[in-house]
Amino acid sequence: MVAIKDTEKVAVDNLKIPDFLIRDMIDGVPYYYKGYQDVLNQTKTFEDIMPCSTLQAEIIMYLNFLLIQTLGIQKFRVFASESGNHLAKNVNYGLDLAVYDKQILTADKINQKYANVPPELVVEVDVKVALETESEMDFIIKKTQSLLDYGAKTVIWVTSKNKKVIIAQPNQDWIIKDWSKDFTLMNGIVANIGEYLEENGIEVVN
Repeated sequence: MVAIKDTEKVAVDNLKIPDFLIRDMIDGVPYYYKGYQDVLNQTKTFEDIMPCSTLQAEIIMYLNFLLIQTLGIQKFRVFASESGNHLAKNVNYGLDLAVYDKQILTADKINQKYANVPPELVVEVDVKVALETESEMDFIIKKTQSLLDYGAKTVIWVTSKNKKVIIAQPNQDWIIKDWSKDFTLMNGIVANIGEYLEENGIEVVN
């Protein structure tokens, strides 16, 4: 794709932003992918801004492996690769990693639409939306509370910038840990991101 000159760029504020650039919709408020302005200005494609980093992908792969290795796929559906979830009108999420009970997300609900039942577990690795009027922590709290309100049992955030893990469950105090400490995903499955990265020779320098 040929990039247009700066003088030819259309002001983002004056453009109708297409729905495909929305990653999350919380209480009717759209949150767009980081870099969506570049897509509108035609300096990047959607495919340029959507993928996660190799570090994010490595962490998701590790956690996904632990879940599938222990849970199997007979009783649970373990979805990675930014699955979609629609739990209410004007409430849509993109989820890095989501685990569903097969008795709730039944076979007849597997189709070309978003999941429409709450997950047992959600794991998000870093904030992937553009934020203009709120901080990343504000967004993490908003999305986490929204997921819990609609029935998610556990929501976990991994933040690579400060190497922390945030664990939230309904009606409980949220926990923040260093990612080099053990934490439980679900059903007694223990993860340690810092240890995993170190054992695999991956150094994270911010």
